[in-house]
Amino acid sequence: MTCNENPEQTSEKIDVKMPFWRRPAIILLLILLLAAFLRLVKPGQSPPGLNQDEAVHIWNAWCLLKMGKDQTGVSWPIFYFRTIGSNNTPLYIYALIPFLAVGGLSIWTARLLSAVAGIACIPVIYYVGSRLFNRNVGLMAALLLALNPWHLHLSRWAIEPGISPLISIIPLAMLLWPNMPISDDKERVPRPLIAVLAGVITGICCYGYWAVLFFIPVCLALIVIVNLPAYRDSVRTRTGVLVIMAFFISFAAIFSPLAWQYIFHPEGIARHAADKYWLGPGPLPIAIKDFVVRYLQHFSPSFLFVRPIINPIHSSPILFHWYMLPIMFLGLIVLVRNFLSSGSARVLFVSLFAYPLGDLIIGPPNALRSSPGLCSLVLLAAVGAVSTGKWLWQKNRKTAISAFVAFAVAVVGLNAKYLSYFYGAYNLRPAIYHFYHTDLVEACRWLKPRINEFDAVFCTTTFMNMPYIVTLVALDYDPHKWLEEPRACFTEGEFDYYFFYGKMHFMYDKPFIPTLNKLPAGAKILAIVRPGEFGLKNPIHQIYRPYDGEPSLWICQP
Repeated sequence: MTCNENPEQTSEKIDVKMPFWRRPAIILLLILLLAAFLRLVKPGQSPPGLNQDEAVHIWNAWCLLKMGKDQTGVSWPIFYFRTIGSNNTPLYIYALIPFLAVGGLSIWTARLLSAVAGIACIPVIYYVGSRLFNRNVGLMAALLLALNPWHLHLSRWAIEPGISPLISIIPLAMLLWPNMPISDDKERVPRPLIAVLAGVITGICCYGYWAVLFFIPVCLALIVIVNLPAYRDSVRTRTGVLVIMAFFISFAAIFSPLAWQYIFHPEGIARHAADKYWLGPGPLPIAIKDFVVRYLQHFSPSFLFVRPIINPIHSSPILFHWYMLPIMFLGLIVLVRNFLSSGSARVLFVSLFAYPLGDLIIGPPNALRSSPGLCSLVLLAAVGAVSTGKWLWQKNRKTAISAFVAFAVAVVGLNAKYLSYFYGAYNLRPAIYHFYHTDLVEACRWLKPRINEFDAVFCTTTFMNMPYIVTLVALDYDPHKWLEEPRACFTEGEFDYYFFYGKMHFMYDKPFIPTLNKLPAGAKILAIVRPGEFGLKNPIHQIYRPYDGEPSLWICQP
């Protein structure tokens, strides 16, 4: 089986003889519309509410837009944001600013960035699949990605990994765009000026999610190593030398300052990972064994097809549908068989090999940290599906048609079942409802027009994670007031827990009682608590859980 067909050799035949509705551009447009619909439908749901990791990105982008400073008062950070104590990479936060500038501070506006990045990923994976293999592989990859549960979930909430698939596939597109010597198409002329821009864009991608930072440079190095003969042939010409130098020098100019920070100042930029170890504690042989096991788990069916992670907010219920398993396996056979003869096969193989590297610090495989490998896994499946389909068509057309029908039924059936769940019952799961602070967001909507009526608002922290940052976004708080008004926090581990800002107070065990006692007599107080919490009674408003109809929060006036 092989899929190394040059798309340029068949372009005229496709344009002239194929019906209008079968032309690649029309098919890609239909796939793009499908992807856009799935990522934009039912805004504010799937997932509902607002997670604290979303809120830190939204709030810091809003502070930059309004003040030119982040939430800690630092002007236009380059390498990282401190946010909730752990550090966040800058690319997603800066990319949020245009969306907030146009649409204002809202959850849906902020999530639009991930949706747009998810939609943009469709033509990019088509381009990479078409250039590395052929148009059919590109179209199949685009369709599989449009329907992929993992990608769909990442595209619907405002978090760094939301753009991770896009900024992980862009470097491959940037290698192909100036015609670097990596694919099987040897007829294209290298373009040094384009290579400069391509290198810059690839370097900028490294400022995104930190798992991508590990993935991109390792993947680039491996691509050069496995295609070394092609690079040697390329440097025998002037344009070949120029295109290679232009790409890697421009990439290094952007990437090197970031790498310098990680190597020589990890106490700042790598604070989130400071207490985590690649090999783990214990004797070295056992640590190496655990490291290898964690690496191999990223390719196991239990991770990719069954249960990707314990924490439900980090992942869609499944990463891949079961129909992807056989075509991934067949794609792997194709890559192995063509590894020595095909530069394109080697490129995809090493991108698969490198994808777990950003998720080996500690613990089992994580769907967020593994997101740089999503597009490579989809391309692998597309190669397997197209190569097998072509081989079956040549051997026995009736068998090929039967296989196509069975595959199409599986795709339609499994996706219909999953999408019905994802846009429906998924939103009613207790874990999803609470981890995304759906009740707190609803309480803030009630509070927002009334907050000036009260001297202080006390909010529970029970079953909540960093509620201060969620309320800042949900209340559409003024960033200038945030920096000018009194605020206080305590730090545990790597995280900063704010127990008050302005009128808002958060009832952590130790700080809130002294704060409550300092309020003047007659102060008008509002409390947002769990039902019956702190002995409060007679709520003036209640927030009800959708999954059982019982109250989730009481709003009381003591």
